[in-house]
Parts: sequence; C-alpha cells; structure tokens
Amino acid sequence: MDRAATTEAWWAAADAASLRGQLDLREHPLAVATGSQAKEQRERWMMTRWLTAWSPQLAYPVQVHKRESPDFLVDTGTGRVGVECMEVVPESFKQLQAKLSGINSGWVRPAAHHRQGDGRAEWDSPLMRQLLADTYEGSPWIGDEPERLWVEVMRWAVQKKREVLHKPAFAVQPCNVLLLYDNWPLPPVAFIEDVAEEALRDWGLAALDALSAQLMASDAHADFQQVDILREGWLLSFTATGVQRMRYVPPVAG
Repeated sequence: MDRAATTEAWWAAADAASLRGQLDLREHPLAVATGSQAKEQRERWMMTRWLTAWSPQLAYPVQVHKRESPDFLVDTGTGRVGVECMEVVPESFKQLQAKLSGINSGWVRPAAHHRQGDGRAEWDSPLMRQLLADTYEGSPWIGDEPERLWVEVMRWAVQKKREVLHKPAFAVQPCNVLLLYDNWPLPPVAFIEDVAEEALRDWGLAALDALSAQLMASDAHADFQQVDILREGWLLSFTATGVQRMRYVPPVAG
C-alpha cells in the first residue's frame, strides 16, 4: 500500500456473521478527539453503518483498511472498493464542533425547522441551544420545500466530491463509492419512514427519483459508481440502475 494507507486492517472477516460481530452501532465519535482524530472517528462511525447495511451482500473474505483519498479500501473476494466519506452539514454547524466537544462529542446534529403548523425541535443542552440560536430563525417549511432542497443539497455534495476524485492525490479504484452522512437541518423526509400522510410519501419518493435522475444525467456514476446516503437508520444507495433503500437499524418495536 502507499503511504496514504495504513498497514493494519480496521476490520477483517471471513463471513458476514464475523463482520457484523465486529460492528458496534452504539459507537460515537470520541469527546476528546480533535483535528484528524475527530475526522477519523466520524468516518469510522459512518463506515460501521455502511458495512452493517452491506454485510449480507459483500463477497468474503473482507478486509477494510483506513487511508486517505479515498478514506477506506475494502478488499473483497471479488475485488477492491474505495469508499470516500463526507458529512453533509452546513458550514456554520461544522464550525461549532470544537465548542461542542464536551456536550455532544463534537458531533453536530442540527435541529431542523418543522413544517408549517408544527413546533420547533429543541436541544437537551441549554448551551447547545444558545450556540445554535441563530439557526432557529426563519419561516416554517411549506409543502415539498424540504424534499426539493434535499435533492439540491445531496447533488451539491456529490459534485463537490467528484472534484476531489479528479485531484492527483485521489487513488481511483475499480469501484468507487461515495458515502454521505445526511446531517442537513431539514424536517423528516418521508421516503424512509412509514407515514400516514400520503402527500409526504409522494414528495419523499419523488425526491428519490429526482436525485437518481439528476445523478444519471450528470454522469456522476462515471466517477462514483455508487452514491450511498446515511439517514436516520437507513442507507439510500444510488447507482446507474436506480435507487435502493436499506434499513441498517431495525425498527423499534412499539
């Protein structure tokens, strides 16, 4: 491996059961982590969820190595996959991460504006609410505005990482996956939830179709053959053949 990669595998497994046994979805980024260590912890958090979702379909044996550009190399029984990670979050929230290290492990979780007629979410920590006070301003969302903005934000994130992939330092692999953690402050989008309101379901599914079509139209899959988005216990996977939804956290029993 080149100097960008580690020599020690973070995960190595002969089968899916062995891999899942090594993955702890309860893990959070370390509160004491800063700089590159904090980035590494967040990427581990994301990769744990990605591997959990895909573990039944990977070709074994599997080894996962940490590196940079891309962030992970996944060696499988059928070839090598590069996984590049990105937390999709407004810059204003990212700037708060150092201040929040003692409250929320430095892992910013924005409070979303709600739709018209709903109340606004609050944080458990008074300090966190104070730090994020400016972001609470603004009118409630109306109609399918959250879904349309979600498509724009995800498309922007993909384009940003496509530019990274074309830099000389990026080691393009036979298969390249872009793994996004959707941490943008929007109301819940219903394509991943069982909701009673038909309009919300229709808007959510339309957003999935719109993003899939836009990724194909921009030839995004020529760079990242797979764009995976983590959101609230789900993984949304976009490829040239369409979109697949996978739950990586089982639903809570009522």
